[in-house]
Amino acid sequence: MFAGRSVFLANKVATINGTSNIKFPEVLYNEGNDYDSSTGVYTCRIPGTYWFSASLGKLSGYNNNINCYVLVNDIYKILLMFILNDDNKNLFYTVSGSFGVHLNKGDRVQVGSCRHPENIFGDYRTHFSGVLIRPDA
Repeated sequence: MFAGRSVFLANKVATINGTSNIKFPEVLYNEGNDYDSSTGVYTCRIPGTYWFSASLGKLSGYNNNINCYVLVNDIYKILLMFILNDDNKNLFYTVSGSFGVHLNKGDRVQVGSCRHPENIFGDYRTHFSGVLIRPDA
């Protein structure tokens, strides 16, 4: 493993007891080991420019809205939201979001502040990923 790389892809979803945060426990790739599947938190090891992406799938048969944020150091960066009504509750929906950000060593990125996380698909249709695009010089 090259020490100057950081990229991860994790899927499925689980709630973190006592919080509104979720974690993605099935790690498919984690070069640099910067993503912690037990907490759902990516911790920056290499300062630089990053690209993060999250995708959440809604379970069919549920009518509740779902909204989650991707947070950097507990600050909301992007919102992933479903607004559903009775006419479409049995259909499958996915919402995705991505963004670029500069991170310093120790900065944390996670999916959190979720409302109704129990209505999110817990399989491969839900994922969280990040990649270091350019390290600081």
